[in-house]
Amino acid sequence: MSPGEQHDEAACGHEIARDAEVPELLGQLIQHVASNMAEHARWVEASNPSGAPEAVGLHKVAEHYGSIAKASESAAAAMRAMRDAPAAAHDPKLLDRATVVPWMQAKIEMQRRLAQMLLRHADDSERVLQRMGARGPTAK
Repeated sequence: MSPGEQHDEAACGHEIARDAEVPELLGQLIQHVASNMAEHARWVEASNPSGAPEAVGLHKVAEHYGSIAKASESAAAAMRAMRDAPAAAHDPKLLDRATVVPWMQAKIEMQRRLAQMLLRHADDSERVLQRMGARGPTAK
């Protein structure tokens, strides 16, 4: 068996547990945005009685975002719970490369698109902060 065909069975649970950082941070971001949307809705409600449709829409979106955040938190917890799962043998001959390779390529493409989109949104948010007279966090 070549190194490319070998699979480190012990790594699966650890790898999944390590990757829990993705839904965890995604959930934190989404919950943070949901809180901001709810606050924005309250601002609109207090500012303008004719702004009710906008406020209702913001509250509805905030509720859906909250559901995403809760699901992300739950996924992260389930992933962390796999850290100590016993390793299971993986027969490399049974791996369907014709399915897995395109799936992995698509995943990588979406991860890169998401990262680029999040950076654009962060830049947009920073511009809003600047217009408000505040400074954004320094990029790391």
